Amino acid sequence: EAASEATALIFIRAMIAAAAADGHIDTEERNAILGGLREAGFDPEANAWLAHEMANPASVDVLAEAAETPELAAQIYTAARIAINPDTPAEKDFLAGLAGSVGLDAELVANIDAAASAAKA
Repeated sequence: EAASEATALIFIRAMIAAAAADGHIDTEERNAILGGLREAGFDPEANAWLAHEMANPASVDVLAEAAETPELAAQIYTAARIAINPDTPAEKDFLAGLAGSVGLDAELVANIDAAASAAKA
């Protein structure tokens, strides 16, 4: 239970960090993050934690430290990618830095990006 909660939290932190990469979290990004919280079973009233995370997004290094397995690395990147449509250089740089820091190969990143884009279409 505690491990799955910690894993869910890192996914939410990745979503927030990706959304904040361009300097602001827009309504679409906020809705994706709140949806992620609901899916993880978190009470949407946990506003203090969420407000703190949005004001202090996790760094790529913090997210990479949590990627203890290749599977978890891919899931962290996927969570970040789902949260945003990388349409600014800052968001693209964030995702590229995250992918590199967690050790994802270019083919896997391309597959995740394609699936995320298709899911949003």
